[in-house]
Amino acid sequence: MKGLEAITFYNGWNISATGICIVFTALVTLSFIISQLHKGLIIWEKKDEYIKKAGKLFSRTKKTVPRRKIKASESFNESARQFHVLIQSMKDPFSLPKLIMLAIKIDLMRPHSTVNDLLAAGLIVPDGKGLYYWDHDVYTTIFEKE
Repeated sequence: MKGLEAITFYNGWNISATGICIVFTALVTLSFIISQLHKGLIIWEKKDEYIKKAGKLFSRTKKTVPRRKIKASESFNESARQFHVLIQSMKDPFSLPKLIMLAIKIDLMRPHSTVNDLLAAGLIVPDGKGLYYWDHDVYTTIFEKE
């Protein structure tokens, strides 16, 4: 076997066509990259500007829904009553972050500050293991004074 017959027998035409396609595709890709290179350089020079535009494009708009706030009195005793009801709905001992999260969900005003006041007053007592108890004796003592 010699000449064109050998080329056909060993798939030479298919191999040469595949090689031509690969080379042609590589040259087209290279010419496209070179023709668009100036745009990439402009983007690189103004990257901060484009990052801000992309951030605005993909940022979510926050919807503000008016929520009804529970009118809590400024009195410490009223806040203690509200948190006493919340704590009764939780199992004893309770987690302080869960208590604050529950207070935020039902829209109690200033839950972090109120919990801090309850801790300072001794109504919420740590158990030494990261959980807390409600001191019912202190609670009844506060409300006996009224």
